[in-house]
Amino acid sequence: MTTSIRPATRSDLPAMARVFAAAWQTGYRDVVPADVLADMTEPAAIDLLAGGFDVAGLRADVAVDPAGEIIGFTRYGPDADRPGPAHGYLAALYVHPSVGASGVGRALLDHALHALDEDGRDDVTLWVFAANTRARKFYERAGFRADGTTVTDARWRTPQLRYRRSRGDH
Repeated sequence: MTTSIRPATRSDLPAMARVFAAAWQTGYRDVVPADVLADMTEPAAIDLLAGGFDVAGLRADVAVDPAGEIIGFTRYGPDADRPGPAHGYLAALYVHPSVGASGVGRALLDHALHALDEDGRDDVTLWVFAANTRARKFYERAGFRADGTTVTDARWRTPQLRYRRSRGDH
């Protein structure tokens, strides 16, 4: 599949929310509690994602298929938990389930990591649900490793692991 990646705009928010909600509904069964999953609708995703456009330094890019449909997105930028010019953060990476395992996720990840590296942010972290073995394997194939830090966000009520990748790790 030929996919292009471009900067996201606020007008992309409904399509990003469709991708986000579909990815949650498909990928997070048996990962997050059923009531949390049931609440992740497209309107809820719009509310959740909208604020990201106002976070200083946080970039959003979308993957677009040949028909012009948004099929995935990523958000990345400085790591607010680890201030410093070398620290980057992958805040989100979601692909619509209809194109899962097609290389779109890897293209988005490579794009974000390249942009972070160009910004001098070659020590990158991300959070992944501990029970999301598919995502964990995806990030491990890209050189990320769990660094032993965990958190349970009250919104999701599900343990998350912090993964980290430094320039020398890949």
